[in-house]
Amino acid sequence: MKRFGTVMLALIALIGVVFAEAPWDFLRPAATAAADIGWVVAWIVMFVSAVMAYVAFAAYLKHKMPKLLWVMVAFGLFFVKSALHLADLYISPGTFMNVYIQSVFDLAIMSSLFVSLFKK
Repeated sequence: MKRFGTVMLALIALIGVVFAEAPWDFLRPAATAAADIGWVVAWIVMFVSAVMAYVAFAAYLKHKMPKLLWVMVAFGLFFVKSALHLADLYISPGTFMNVYIQSVFDLAIMSSLFVSLFKK
């Protein structure tokens, strides 16, 4: 009898999930707010990533550690990604920097950071 009650409760919960709103609907206001300030964030990321790439390059010149070059590449890729994103916002109709291109940049950035961490 106890198992029957558990199955019925699970079935009712499943029906409630199917016919209710999507479980991520509570994030819609935050996504809208992020879309409204996306251009500001892109400018900040571009500026900070350029500064960090310069700092990593200056550190490389001082210490001659190849790992720092990979960190510089990662921040350089952040800079290029945000510059292309801004160009997409201001020049093109906003369809060039889609999620697939951004994912390629993210993979390259993570790969660069991975190499910088584990390269001897």
